[in-house]
Amino acid sequence: MTPRVSGSKAQPDWDEAEARSSYAPAVIRFMGRTERRVVLALLVTGILPLVTAMWFANRVITGVSSTAFQPEFEEHLDRSLWLYADLVKSMKQAMRSEGAEIAAGQALRAAAAEEDVAAVKGELERALSAHPRLQSIEVEDVAGDVIAAQHRPEPIDETRLRPFTVRKPLGDGDEAPAMIAVFGAERARLDEMAGAQEFAQTYKTMAKKHRGAYVERPHLTAAGVLFGLTVLLAVISGMLVVRPLIRRIHRLAAATRPVAQGDLSVRVADTGRDEIGDLASAFNQMLEELGQSRARIEFLKRLGQWQQMARRLAHEIKNPLTPILLAVEECHRRYDGEDENYQRLLTTTLDIVVEEVASLRLLVGEFSEFARLPRAALQKGDLSEFLSEQEPRLGPVVEDAAAEVELDIEIESESVPVALDRTMFHRVLSNLLANAAQATAGDEADRSGHVTLRLTRDADTCVVDVEDDGPGILPRMRQSIFDPYMTTKRDGTGLGLTIVKKVVIDHGGKIEVDASPLGGARFRLRLPLWGTPASQAALARSEQAPVSG
Repeated sequence: MTPRVSGSKAQPDWDEAEARSSYAPAVIRFMGRTERRVVLALLVTGILPLVTAMWFANRVITGVSSTAFQPEFEEHLDRSLWLYADLVKSMKQAMRSEGAEIAAGQALRAAAAEEDVAAVKGELERALSAHPRLQSIEVEDVAGDVIAAQHRPEPIDETRLRPFTVRKPLGDGDEAPAMIAVFGAERARLDEMAGAQEFAQTYKTMAKKHRGAYVERPHLTAAGVLFGLTVLLAVISGMLVVRPLIRRIHRLAAATRPVAQGDLSVRVADTGRDEIGDLASAFNQMLEELGQSRARIEFLKRLGQWQQMARRLAHEIKNPLTPILLAVEECHRRYDGEDENYQRLLTTTLDIVVEEVASLRLLVGEFSEFARLPRAALQKGDLSEFLSEQEPRLGPVVEDAAAEVELDIEIESESVPVALDRTMFHRVLSNLLANAAQATAGDEADRSGHVTLRLTRDADTCVVDVEDDGPGILPRMRQSIFDPYMTTKRDGTGLGLTIVKKVVIDHGGKIEVDASPLGGARFRLRLPLWGTPASQAALARSEQAPVSG
C-alpha cells in the first residue's frame, strides 16, 4: 500500500520545545513585537484616562481644600476666641475683684497688722463663707510666715475646677502683710478656650503653610498611585493573556517551516478551545488533506507512466504474435514427411505456441484495457441503494472465484448519498470480492470460507469494508499491494488493485488494507458524502477531465 503522507511512523508533534528552538530570539527577548504593541496600546489607552482623571482629581481636591480653608472660617474662629478670652478675662477679673474686696476689709487689715491670729482667722472664715468660689485663704507676714489660714473642708476638685490665686497686700508699704486667696475657676471653660486656641492655631498654620503638604498632595498622590497601579495591573494582565497566545502562534509559525520544505508529517499539538485552537486544527487538517492530495497525485503520476508503458508493451507484443502463430502453423501444415517423432515435435510445438500466444493476447488485452482505463463519470447516487441493487450480481462473482465461499452483505438502511460512477464502482466491488474469495479458498477451489461486504457512515464519509477469513496480507506487502504488476497470485497480472485504487481516487476517496477481525485481510474504502468539499472536488475533476484515457 502506498504510505500515507502523514507517515506510517509516529507523527512528530511540533511541541513547545521545538517552537522555542526555532524561535529562540523571540523567546529570549522579554517581549515580542506583538506583546510590545499590546502593552503600548494598553499604556496609551490607560495613560490618557489617567491624565484626565488626575487633572479632574486635582481640581476636585483643590476645590474641596479651598472650601475647607476659607478666610471666613478664620474670622469666625478668631471671633470665637475673642469671646472665650473675654469670658475668661471677666472670670479672672471677678475673682481679682473678690480678692481685692476681701483684702480691703478694715477688720482684716487691723488684725493682720497686729498679728492677732484669732481675729485674722475669724475674718478669714467670714470671707470663706461669703465667697463660694473661694477655696482657701491665708495671711502671711513680711517674712512669708503664715499668720493664719482657712480652707474648705473638701480639697479642690481639679477635674472640675482650676485654682486661681489672687495675692493682695493688707496695708500700705513694703512691710504690710499679704493675703493669698485661691479661687476655683471652672476648668471646662478654660479647657474649651485652650482647645479653641490650639485648633485656631493649627488651622491657621495648616491654611498658611501645610495645606498643600498635608491635604492636597497626599490625596493627589494616593489617587495617582491608585490609577498607576490600575494601569500596571492592566498591562500585566494583558501580558499574561497575550503571551500564551503568542507562544501558540509561534508554534504554528514554526510548523510552517518544515512544511515549506516538503515535510507534511508535521502536526501542531494545540487543543485550545479558541480561535487559535481552531486555526491549529484547521492547519493539521490542511496538512492531512495536502498529504492525501500529494499521495493521490503521485499515485496518478506513477499510474500514468505505467499506462504509457503498458500501451507500448501491448503494441510491441501484439504485432509479432500473429506472424509467429502463422509461421508455426505453416511449418506444421507443410511437413509431409513420415518421421513420426518430428511430426509429434511439430504438433507439440504448435500446441505450445498456440497456448502461449493466447496467453500473450490475454495479457495484451489486459495491458490495453489498463492503458485505456477510463476516468469515472460521477453523478449523485445513493450508495446504500446501489449496493442493494448489486447484491444479486455480486454473489455470482464470489461463486465463480470460489464456489464454497459464503458472502454476507451488511448495508445501512438509511440513505448514503455520494458522487458515484455505477459501472466503475461495480468493477471495484467485483475485483475486491473476487480477490477475497480466491484468497479465502486458496489453492483448493472447494474450500469453504467467509467474505463480508459492509457499508457504514462515519462523520462526513461513508466506509465500505471488504473482509475475508483467508491468510491475509503481510504487513510488509501492504504498502505496495496497490502498485501495478504487484500480485500474490500465480495467474494474476497485478493490475486489478491498481485499477481499484484509481477508481476510488476518482471518486474522491481513499483505500487502505489492514487485518480483518475475521482473521484475513480487510480492504477499507472511504468515500466522501455528497456535498462535502472532497466530493465537490471529485465532481469538478470528473467534469474537467476526459472520460477515457
